[in-house]
Amino acid sequence: MSRRRTALVALTLATIALALPTVAAPLTERATDPASANVTLTTENSANADYVTITDTGTLALDFTTSNPALAGDGLNPEARTYVADAFRIHYDGDAAATVWITSDAAGITFLADGAPVDAHADAVTLAPDESVAVGVVVDTEGAEPPESSEFTVRAQVADPDTGTDTATPSPESGIAATDPDEPATTRITSPTPTSRVLTLRDTTAGRSITLDLDRLVVARAGAGALTLDELSVVSDGGDLGLDVSVTPPDSAGALPADAGVRPLGAVRVVERRGAVERATLRFAVDRAYLEAAGYASEYLTVYRYDGHEWSERGVEVVGRTDERVFLETETPGFSTFVVAAAVPDLRVTSADLGSESITAGERTTVTAEVTNAGDASGARTIALTLDGDPVAERLVDLNPGESTTLSFRVDPSDAGTYAVRVGSADAGRLVVERPETNTGRDAEGPPGGAAASPPATPSTDDSPAGTPADAEPPIVEPAGGAPTETLWLVALVGVVVVLALVRRLRE
Repeated sequence: MSRRRTALVALTLATIALALPTVAAPLTERATDPASANVTLTTENSANADYVTITDTGTLALDFTTSNPALAGDGLNPEARTYVADAFRIHYDGDAAATVWITSDAAGITFLADGAPVDAHADAVTLAPDESVAVGVVVDTEGAEPPESSEFTVRAQVADPDTGTDTATPSPESGIAATDPDEPATTRITSPTPTSRVLTLRDTTAGRSITLDLDRLVVARAGAGALTLDELSVVSDGGDLGLDVSVTPPDSAGALPADAGVRPLGAVRVVERRGAVERATLRFAVDRAYLEAAGYASEYLTVYRYDGHEWSERGVEVVGRTDERVFLETETPGFSTFVVAAAVPDLRVTSADLGSESITAGERTTVTAEVTNAGDASGARTIALTLDGDPVAERLVDLNPGESTTLSFRVDPSDAGTYAVRVGSADAGRLVVERPETNTGRDAEGPPGGAAASPPATPSTDDSPAGTPADAEPPIVEPAGGAPTETLWLVALVGVVVVLALVRRLRE
């Protein structure tokens, strides 16, 4: 016949004050509370026994205030998370193994055994005959204010000495919840660092799914949001199972395939320390604040798994949404490194062509290019036309996945030479720009046959005399001043004509 015991003890948490003292010393006398015939709470050899007192009723109480004469402090710090390790110990001296856990409805209070929460039967710690476990307490004043006082219940479930199990259904009066057949007898989850979780499961049932809460293990951050791994559901081969989960750099197992068209956001590594897993489901959650800061949409998220040889895309399924978060899950046949990535637009210039490979300086030619979005996300990209590596024109292209468009550029280099023409990363060819032809040498020698070169024609204007042909040469106009000798002869000739005219008149 199975033997069961329920150990009840009232642990009173007194009024929360301000500062938690850090100095602790063992009590001058042993504090002991016999919770049952085989389970005892004691502060013997506890490192932080100063936080424990004996009440008037003879039970143990945790006291964090100035009312505790053994402490020289002002209580707990507000808006803080305080962890007191090894405040007291649970000792079991029965004949068979027992599972022990602590229950409470108080907000902000968590009990831990050997650093792992023990606030439910599924999280119970197993004690062998004459074995003890150190119990610590976490007081969280950040999210909620703990009550001034509250009762906590220490529960013990003793195994049947004939079978070594505790599978019999307890009576309703015992206060012990029935064992969930879908959960292992013992599950322990510890957080040795903020970026890791250690999972220990005992006596798992082969082929049965077990869901483990990873307490929002942060995989990546952006802005005021985070990408987290919240849960891990596993189906084991049975027996004990040990898993190590840790955040790791996205490239710790090598880079993702170059043609994947994704950008890694964060990664986790899951290692089977003990036992084997048939299959598993990873459940992620991403804050909308993270998506906004990182510039991604939830439908573009995916998961890649590295199996030790190559990467494979597992994909994700959106299983829930709230105003603040989006919940995703991915299934896997085994564990290794998992990278959460976001699909990104992959706009590529697939071809580029020159309209003409040779022009004269000052002329124009056209360059055309085909652009395709080969990625799995919509996006935009600026495509540049370059001559010898120098950008001379740009176009902004916005394409949906699988969509293409044709770009056209006009090119008119002013300097002669040969230019390497590219559109984005595509080679369009080489453009030869020649100097324009000139006739300076032939004009100096005159036209063929030795004929004198004719002066250029002068277009007619409205000032031309009436009856003057439009193409007639204009009269030659002498300058206002001439040579001195010619001027004197002209003056003398005029004088002679005048004298002869006067003499002739006098004779008449």
